Amino acid sequence: MRGRIRGNRSGFTLVELMIVVAIIGVLAAMAIPAFTRYVRKARTSEAVGELNKQWMGALTYYEADHSSAFGGVLTKEFPSPNAAWESTVECGCSPSTFCPGGNPVWRADPVWQALVFSLADAHHYIPGYSGIGHEATARFTAYAKGDLNCNGTLAEFSRDGAVTSLGDVSGSRIPAIVNELE
Repeated sequence: MRGRIRGNRSGFTLVELMIVVAIIGVLAAMAIPAFTRYVRKARTSEAVGELNKQWMGALTYYEADHSSAFGGVLTKEFPSPNAAWESTVECGCSPSTFCPGGNPVWRADPVWQALVFSLADAHHYIPGYSGIGHEATARFTAYAKGDLNCNGTLAEFSRDGAVTSLGDVSGSRIPAIVNELE
């Protein structure tokens, strides 16, 4: 009669392996949405950067002296009326999920030229600008919008500026944000 040799068996049972897989699945289910929100939140810095660039361009244009074709000094104003849109499709819905940089609209549109604005690199938000008025009634709005997940809901960022009664340019330091993480 042959005797069985009972030795120490090491390893994991099927139940233990299934528990580990379930734990990993729960952790992944919690981590992936958090990571997605983190990535979207990080992309908002791009929109804020676009707004700051437009703000500085508008401020520089307002402070500079401009003259007419006949040499007369023009009143102080922000570039106006509205800048042309670079695209009719939101950047998040484009085939590559971003708008390519160097769009010719920034070289052709007089408002973008006055702002000295362009985006050489690919970007997720479409910039926009509108200005109105002269001297004490001058005001502008710089904005950026995007649909990062192509669900039809836009993330919108805007920053307003206006001339104070003292003739200084004032406005929102922090952008107004609607649907930041759309």
